[in-house]
Amino acid sequence: MTTDRMTDADAAVRHRIPGPQSHGTHRLAPAALRYQNTSDIILAAVGTPLLAAATLLIPDLTWRLWILIGLGLFTVVGLVIDIPFVNRWEVRNTSYTVTPEVVFIRRGLLVRRTTTLSTAQILNVEIVQGPLLRAFDLVKVRFTCIADVEGVTGVTEDAAREIRDTILASQNGTDRV
Repeated sequence: MTTDRMTDADAAVRHRIPGPQSHGTHRLAPAALRYQNTSDIILAAVGTPLLAAATLLIPDLTWRLWILIGLGLFTVVGLVIDIPFVNRWEVRNTSYTVTPEVVFIRRGLLVRRTTTLSTAQILNVEIVQGPLLRAFDLVKVRFTCIADVEGVTGVTEDAAREIRDTILASQNGTDRV
């Protein structure tokens, strides 16, 4: 005989799982904004000259000039909007919660994207730290599931270890809350 009533344990677990409109219990590290801004500046500093050099392959001088003007405007406007506004909104509106049952990630201001991963479905927790992340003392945590890989970039190494330990402990049957 089945019952439609939730047990107290089921209610406690459901209460700990954030809803789609909820913010996570943790935010990105304060250095995440500096990392994001630096990453965008490096991309513009390397990508723009490479694309400008590629325009030299265009034989028509008129087309070449218009493409270079467009590239310059795109780079300047992109940096003027991206660094002071978009990156700040992205970092402020990214949060996460890790419990022994789920990993909940919420992103976005205008378009909200929430991801809820069951810890039972997570196959691997990977902590990645490239040279730029290392310079800001940050890491990226990637969760590998059967069909998808999800990540959170801009957390401290201690927070990443706590995330990994919580997930692995829940999979081993030992609760670390």
